[in-house]
Amino acid sequence: MNILAWNCQGLGAALTVQNLKEVCFRKKPQLVFVMESKQKARVVRKIRRRCGFTQEWIVDPIGYSGGLALWWSEDITVNILFSSQNIIHTSILSGNFDTPDYVSFIYSPPGEEERNMCWQEIRRIGRNISGSWLCLGDFTIFYPKTRRVGASRDLGVKS
Repeated sequence: MNILAWNCQGLGAALTVQNLKEVCFRKKPQLVFVMESKQKARVVRKIRRRCGFTQEWIVDPIGYSGGLALWWSEDITVNILFSSQNIIHTSILSGNFDTPDYVSFIYSPPGEEERNMCWQEIRRIGRNISGSWLCLGDFTIFYPKTRRVGASRDLGVKS
């Protein structure tokens, strides 16, 4: 099963929508998880159709912050078990693909207090899982400077 998870940082720009559509048609995912849509359901629904999907679950943003969308193809069944501003927890059934029993799509908030509440919710969900479970998305994990690798540490950029 192909799953695309993308923190698009807003579905308002034509180039973002064009790139998303191109990736969907080229890679043919069965599920697409869009984080930070920053758009109301009406706009997200229109983009979903342009990307070739018929099924959806949408969490509207609060103002211009956040927003989640989960789109899937007709050859799978997605049951939404829990949904919030940061998590869409599902069970997925498919006769054509090997799928985990449960999939949690996560967009962890940047603020420490909200992030801690999100992790508490993930732990709560996990306590009720029996079977395979996939968690994917943007987890917003911050490491101490001593554990970081990449451009900001290697190039001497202050963070």
